[in-house]
Amino acid sequence: MISIRYKYKKGASLLGVLVAISLFSLIILSISRWLNHQQRDGLLTYQRYQALLLAQNQFSRQRLGLPCQTKLVQNQIVFSLSCQNKQVKVRFPLGEITLKAESE
Repeated sequence: MISIRYKYKKGASLLGVLVAISLFSLIILSISRWLNHQQRDGLLTYQRYQALLLAQNQFSRQRLGLPCQTKLVQNQIVFSLSCQNKQVKVRFPLGEITLKAESE
């Protein structure tokens, strides 16, 4: 009779599996943090843009002799506005901006 012996390869060691899982977790965590940072930057840029448009709108209202609006809600975001002489301050959840009108 012919006897054939097979060498069985051992599977990955427990330490190797734990290292692989740890590296995978670090990569996923890093990507998640980066995505959160990108999302926050995008929201900040969007809210600043909306605030700039609102400030320009208030300058137009002042030129027309209309009163300054104090609170506006756009896209479920609350903007607080305050107007003084030739300056408009807009506060929004992620910050605030102040615009001064140029002399004409």
